[in-house]
Amino acid sequence: MIKLRVPATSANLGPGFDCLGIALGVYNTFEITPADSFRLEGIPREYQNEDNIFLQAYRKAGGTEPICVKFNYEIPISRGLGSSASLLTGGVLTAQLMNRSVDLQKAFQIVSDMEGHPDNAAPSVFGGLTASMKGSSEWITRSLPCSDLLRFTALIPDYEVLTAEARAILPESYPRAVAASNSGKAILVCEALSTGDIRLLKEAATDQIHEPYRRTLIPNFETARTIAEEDTGGVVVISGSGSTCLLISDRPLGDRAAFRIMTLPEHWAVQELPVCGGPEILENDSWQTII
Repeated sequence: MIKLRVPATSANLGPGFDCLGIALGVYNTFEITPADSFRLEGIPREYQNEDNIFLQAYRKAGGTEPICVKFNYEIPISRGLGSSASLLTGGVLTAQLMNRSVDLQKAFQIVSDMEGHPDNAAPSVFGGLTASMKGSSEWITRSLPCSDLLRFTALIPDYEVLTAEARAILPESYPRAVAASNSGKAILVCEALSTGDIRLLKEAATDQIHEPYRRTLIPNFETARTIAEEDTGGVVVISGSGSTCLLISDRPLGDRAAFRIMTLPEHWAVQELPVCGGPEILENDSWQTII
């Protein structure tokens, strides 16, 4: 039996559209055993079929042996926390573990290909803070430092935003000034995350590529953001395509502010999450990072 868990991820981090991502400590867990036929358990019946993306990724990575997979979901679906990337990573690593040939770089290539962009794929596979891009022949990623001074708090409304909808709302092109400004901001966001410089982060994290459009898909986004930023002095960005928003601050969100957010009409959850490493496998009753 293999027991594997893959972390949630938050992509973009403001201006790092389709390139920056970070792994956060809430997980989807998969328990895999050999079987006479493919069985998927612990998920709604409509996902227990050949279209399941975990199963697609397993086969894409060379998995052929029939397996039974028991799913334990902690990452909310369609909330901008990398649920699909976690499933793809889980499927690819399951095939590699069963074939005793784990190759994280190859796993990253497969997951990025299937996702179509590497921002969630990289931290899902490697953990931590990552910057990624499409190279001339393959996807490229690098791990970046992230200051221990920073806190990451997910603000999660009970409201789905579909990735396709969040991409469709974006313009086909942008003015040169917007592109230039966002490039500089993405670079300085990396510096701010590395040093824990909240003042710099608040200036640099003001995206102009996707957030002005996607915030219209998230009811009470402005209200939640104002409450969180005024309470902590931090900055709130949209996590991936939403609906989750990510508060980055150097002090925790106060109880009163958290209560005000949780009582917004969309029944928001508030969860502080640590930056974490990549996928882990259970060995001798202890979770071990896959290297």
